[in-house]
Amino acid sequence: MIDFNPADPAFVADPYPTYRRLRDEAPVWQDPGSGLWLVTRFSGVERATADYAAFSSSKGNVVQDSPTRVGKTLGSIDPPRHDELRRIIQRGLGNARIEAMLPGIRAELADCMERLSERRECDFIADISQPILFGALGRMLGLDAAAAIRATELTKGLFHQDDGPLGSILPPETFQEIARFLRDQLDNRKQERGDDLISVLLNAKEDGAPLSDEEIVANVSTVLMAGNASIGHFFPNVMHALWCHPDQRRTLIEDPSRIPAAIDEAVRWDTSTQCFARQVVQEVEIDGTRIPADSRAIIFYASANRDERVIPDPDRFDINRARVRHFGFGMGPHFCAGANAARMMLKEIMRELLPFLGDYDLDTGRAKRVSHIMVRGFANLPISW
Repeated sequence: MIDFNPADPAFVADPYPTYRRLRDEAPVWQDPGSGLWLVTRFSGVERATADYAAFSSSKGNVVQDSPTRVGKTLGSIDPPRHDELRRIIQRGLGNARIEAMLPGIRAELADCMERLSERRECDFIADISQPILFGALGRMLGLDAAAAIRATELTKGLFHQDDGPLGSILPPETFQEIARFLRDQLDNRKQERGDDLISVLLNAKEDGAPLSDEEIVANVSTVLMAGNASIGHFFPNVMHALWCHPDQRRTLIEDPSRIPAAIDEAVRWDTSTQCFARQVVQEVEIDGTRIPADSRAIIFYASANRDERVIPDPDRFDINRARVRHFGFGMGPHFCAGANAARMMLKEIMRELLPFLGDYDLDTGRAKRVSHIMVRGFANLPISW
């Protein structure tokens, strides 16, 4: 009998043994409590990410999605409209735009290290990761200092509310507040453009791109929240992986050219985005099990990334691993639109931060993990150096 309890502290601390058991014994399994179908093998996850005719995103890609997002964001629509919208949004996430942000990120990082120069411990989340990454998101969205603070306040409860590990990622009223905040930002850009994502999307709309104001607001909200929930948790996960493997951490300090490989291995080994939801719109068979139409399925990227049927010795963290296909940033039509931006920013940050922190130590006994099925990360992470 499968024992699946995402609220169990043991699962929150380490879900990978549970994923292994599901892959081995029930790779497609219906949770009797929630009615959700869990897809955990590489083969099943690969099929589900590619087959949008059966596994649709049209009812949202989080377990319980918000009406303010569904049908408007990249993650909540299927091709061909998804592909059309993605081409427009990618204009604001190209390499040249991210390169232009890097000096600001370096300045923010330098300020952060200066503030910490007389200290030997802090909370990695509150004192390092969040200020740097929210500064980067603010620049990407063209937010002034006051607006950046407001954006931080609006998203600080993401995946932290008391709705359980399968519940909504934010209260409905917070989704609405974020939408109002971003509509105000959109109205401001209509009066005065900048070199930011909102302005890029407005320009595309005025040049004839099929894009509504509602879609601009919804997709910018996704960038804001995904930046918080994905790289915002992934960055501490990388630091945790390197703390667990100090020899590989030292390798990166000695040879920063290995940092991109370490980022890729870390997003495979312990991705912050554990899973996404799909609506099964027609009966489908995966790994010998039939999922009926009108079912809700959860496809587990994190489990597929540890599937020994495809990835050799998958539980080993190895920055020298030969390149393997994995789902750290997704796969198929819904491959993360911001993946390259995340890689570029994190590479820049780690190149400066790792030598500063040196042989750092994490107090995992005092750390608190996020308790939601979709995300793996830390709410706080005490660090000393």
